[in-house]
Amino acid sequence: MNFKNTLVAVAAFGAATLAVAAPTVSNVRMIQPTGSRNVTIKYKLTEDAVVTLEVFTNAVPYAAEGWASIGGEAVCTAQGAVWRKVTSADADGSGDYTIVWRPIDTWKDDQGNCLNVEDGCAKAVVTAWALDNTPDYMVVDISTGTQPDTQRYYPAVEFLPGSEPGQRGAITNNPIYKTSKLVMRKIMAKDIEWTMGSSSQETDRHKYGRENTRQLSLTNNYYIAVFETTQAQWSLVSSKRPNPSYFNNAAYKAYRPVEQVCYNEIRMADDSTSANGGAEEWPGRPYPGSFLALLSDRTGIDFDLPTEAQWEFAARAGHGSPFWNDGSAILGGKNDANLSLLGRYVYNGGWLDSATTVSAQNCDTANGTAAVGSYPPNSWGLYDMHGNVCEWCIDWFRNVLTAENGYYPPDDHGTPIAKEYRDYDGRAVRGGSFGGLTADARDSFGNAGNCRPAYRQQKGPQYRESYVGFRVVCPADFSN
Repeated sequence: MNFKNTLVAVAAFGAATLAVAAPTVSNVRMIQPTGSRNVTIKYKLTEDAVVTLEVFTNAVPYAAEGWASIGGEAVCTAQGAVWRKVTSADADGSGDYTIVWRPIDTWKDDQGNCLNVEDGCAKAVVTAWALDNTPDYMVVDISTGTQPDTQRYYPAVEFLPGSEPGQRGAITNNPIYKTSKLVMRKIMAKDIEWTMGSSSQETDRHKYGRENTRQLSLTNNYYIAVFETTQAQWSLVSSKRPNPSYFNNAAYKAYRPVEQVCYNEIRMADDSTSANGGAEEWPGRPYPGSFLALLSDRTGIDFDLPTEAQWEFAARAGHGSPFWNDGSAILGGKNDANLSLLGRYVYNGGWLDSATTVSAQNCDTANGTAAVGSYPPNSWGLYDMHGNVCEWCIDWFRNVLTAENGYYPPDDHGTPIAKEYRDYDGRAVRGGSFGGLTADARDSFGNAGNCRPAYRQQKGPQYRESYVGFRVVCPADFSN
């Protein structure tokens, strides 16, 4: 990278973390040997941790102030004891942990030229994250032959390999994140009190009380997929019905959300036509052979469907009622100009017109379902939380009319609705959709009023529809 071929910087950084016993980094050294294009970073580590890297520069050698990050996209390709769980087995005989960074590949000026850095004008910051407080982004390889527990962690979206410099959400341009990898976003929900449901003043609030408000405080942080599960991801994992979707024409299918998959085959037994799938109820593990069980076995991570509370908390992204999840106001009704910018629904491509059939044969991603990530993310970096396809949640569906009883189980932590509390033989679906292939589906799931964070509906766990898909969640605590 045309660094000075001497010591580039010396920096020490103690980990900042919420854990009681914080892992600590010390004795950080960054050196580029004479004649080498590789930069070697060595450090000491007190205990097992997830390790990330950032590099800073300064115009004045060894100055105390004025340091600026060179950006995550410039260091994300570093190799070695970084971007993952690092253990004592990674240390060399001297107790050092090693990162190798090749800046010539990723750090250039606007004309693509290599940069020169004076001695003392660059420093490495190595951060150790406790295993119960891992970074905001986790990338999980789900391709065939993947070994368990090989996920990678990054502190922000711009650190993800393949992201474009300076572009928020540029992961949408990298096909691997819609095919062979899952990008998971950590949601800091633990002990945060919030209001689930919608106020009586919210436009299009469900008239039968399905959206009664309730104060909740979730007990754990969690990761949720930034994209809805795609057809390519389903096909990589599922050993049954590898191509189940309606919009499965070869030219467009890979990046579209998988649909026409029922709750039972996602989480339960292979008996996908029965009401309960023949498997153990939550909180039991997903049934062997189901999509989620196969995904968990392959990756070593306990994946599942979100609870309704997890889904709505993530969809709101810190915004209350009545707002879309980017903070813009909900206008409501069938057609909403604000929603048109945020997700696929009936009136921005979900349905052509009454004389045109939306079919697998004639429908590119301008109509029907959109490729995941086609619209901007919400404030927490999640895509398609409004529209595209409705998403299965783990809860049985409950519908009551009085806020005193609540429409969730008798606790204040968003525990999934169990069988004994259900009002219907259906599972909850959330998020609205492109509209479906029938007038009833379009009116029930595809209008703007159906794409609000609080909107709830239910489908029998054995049903498959062209407008129902899902996204996955997993715990954010990897300390056990």
